Amino acid sequence: MRAVAVSVWIFINLVFFGMCGYIYLLWSQYWHYISKRQHETQPIRKIERPLVDYYQEQMPAEILHMQRQALLLQTAAPIKQRPKPRFKSHHKQLASNCKDCDTVNAKRYSAFKSRLIIRLRSVLHDESNVFKSKLDNPYGVEFHGAVRSPNVPSHQLLCRLKAAVPVIPTITGEESAFLSSPIRYAVPKTPLLGPEERFNTCAIVSNAGALNGSNLGQIIDSHDLVLRFNHAPTTGYEKDVGTKTTIRILNSQVVSKKHFKFLKNKMYSGIKILVWDPCNYSSTLEQWREKPDFDVFTPYVKHRRSKPKTNLHLLDPRVLWTLWDFLQAHTSVRIRPNPPSSGFLGIALLLPHCDKIRLFEYIPSLRMTPRCHYFDREVDTSCTFGVWHPLAAEKLLSLVLNEEDDFTTFQTGYITISGYNKFKCSS
Repeated sequence: MRAVAVSVWIFINLVFFGMCGYIYLLWSQYWHYISKRQHETQPIRKIERPLVDYYQEQMPAEILHMQRQALLLQTAAPIKQRPKPRFKSHHKQLASNCKDCDTVNAKRYSAFKSRLIIRLRSVLHDESNVFKSKLDNPYGVEFHGAVRSPNVPSHQLLCRLKAAVPVIPTITGEESAFLSSPIRYAVPKTPLLGPEERFNTCAIVSNAGALNGSNLGQIIDSHDLVLRFNHAPTTGYEKDVGTKTTIRILNSQVVSKKHFKFLKNKMYSGIKILVWDPCNYSSTLEQWREKPDFDVFTPYVKHRRSKPKTNLHLLDPRVLWTLWDFLQAHTSVRIRPNPPSSGFLGIALLLPHCDKIRLFEYIPSLRMTPRCHYFDREVDTSCTFGVWHPLAAEKLLSLVLNEEDDFTTFQTGYITISGYNKFKCSS
């Protein structure tokens, strides 16, 4: 009987101390998060322009370590550049020539890739913090879908994306929210990209600082379609980013803020343009029309009236959350409850129309730099790893879809994704 009593006493003590330990861990994690939050939200000089695509927050300092390592590696062991990567015959595919890479360089690419993936996963796990995800949800996101494995063949993953978002919808003006609005009469009759429009090769050019000194301009211009973002210039940077522009994707800050000169700058005329502004996760078009993040409608109508030949369209903002749902469904941890980047939107826009999509410096190469953009000197690592858009989830998914070898991805500086029409999806 005494032995039973002693056993019960020991069991109760184990349970008690176990609960105390668990509460202590939760409490310490909470105060660690609060102190970190207070440190990160110290007053920062306001920057009157969008950075990555839409918003920007300060990235923790330890993220700089990876860039410093990459830059030191480049300085210590210069890599022979291929000045003129060639297209293969009539298919216009860029030659990889990785068979000529020596063992040392091959190991360098592999090591860089491993460290990059580790860093992206680290950012993902930091974003999934239970306290952060509950406190920082400005769009009222509530994901109720099932998590699906991304460890499937790339064509199967693309089939899933095609099923979720077969095409990127734009505002037609015939929606009930805009029947009595000037938007109804401003929307061009020509679609942004018609169902019959097909392209062999399409280039998506990021704004990454790593494009400086890349000498990729000629390669980019040799694509049938070139997509660029926001206010990224080509003049003065032709050698690195090319001159050709078919489509621009603009966020509503670029459209609404006067210093971007949306109504006057020739950069925003004579091409196809897609403008986006986020709505809340469960908003209707009527609610978005009444309360957009930025006043995108007034400058849109003015631009259409002054430059009617420009094929300017407004994105249906609800598709941003369909894309977000797809990302969350294929990520094992919580992702940022904010809209995907313009880069991921660009991929979804071109997949129905392009045989091959090449994304330049969307996945950082060995030229990776703390500089945010190739056209300014702003230093901010969040442009690479993301702390507002779910960039880490986007880039890990893009690496799964990538068809290029490590040499092309991390030395030349682009990845390739096949379009929907290159494979068949089972119904």
